[in-house]
Amino acid sequence: MSAEDLPADEPAAPPARTRTSWAVRRREPDRFALVLTLLVTAYVLSALGGKDWVQVVVAVLYVGALFVAIRSSRVEGRARIVIRAIPLAAAVVSLAAFVALPRQDAYGVLNAAVATILVTALVVILDRILRRSAVTLQSIFGALSAYLLIGMIFTAVFGVLAWLGPSPFFAGGQEVSQRALQYFSYTTLTTLGYGDYTAAEFPGRNIATFEALVGQIFLATLVARLVASFTVTPRRSRLGTTIDTTSPDAPGE
Repeated sequence: MSAEDLPADEPAAPPARTRTSWAVRRREPDRFALVLTLLVTAYVLSALGGKDWVQVVVAVLYVGALFVAIRSSRVEGRARIVIRAIPLAAAVVSLAAFVALPRQDAYGVLNAAVATILVTALVVILDRILRRSAVTLQSIFGALSAYLLIGMIFTAVFGVLAWLGPSPFFAGGQEVSQRALQYFSYTTLTTLGYGDYTAAEFPGRNIATFEALVGQIFLATLVARLVASFTVTPRRSRLGTTIDTTSPDAPGE
């Protein structure tokens, strides 16, 4: 039967659904603004709340930020499976620690698990930013997310040191809490150095010095380069043509 023999009013068959190709997924917009929002929310919650449930919510936000970063970074193949398995394994280990270990030891294991999750998110975000040929606003959001992640990673590392160390972590004998460790980490990262919290032992002091060095290099190299290379791209109309906003005939003038 030829096409001419088909009834005129017969609807055409719907096109077959195909799996989204790799090229199409690469053209999808990044979601680093969402990653930054999740991390800022986690930071504020950790700074304002000292309850146990707050730390659980913060850990969930970290995992959510990791999965959004994976989605934005277009990780494929075996690496995607491994990266997705990391937060699941960290969650299982943390739950087992809270069931089988004393409270202080369980929080030490939790800090180690959180550090692993955050390092994975940092690597995924930086990989995406450095592989991009063009600098977009999402790239800058990604760099800011990475900067926040550096402070959060060192917060968790300081928590592990406080857990493993034989003496109090802070020289003044202050209580080691998540809020105190986060405060100490970010005052070190930003080189504010108020001096009210200081590491008592040399392992903590050396890692704090390394954090300050990493923070300054990160701002002076990656973030500065991205901001300097960022240009506002012309808006596009719904028909796909470029709108020259500098032209006197451009819409809205």
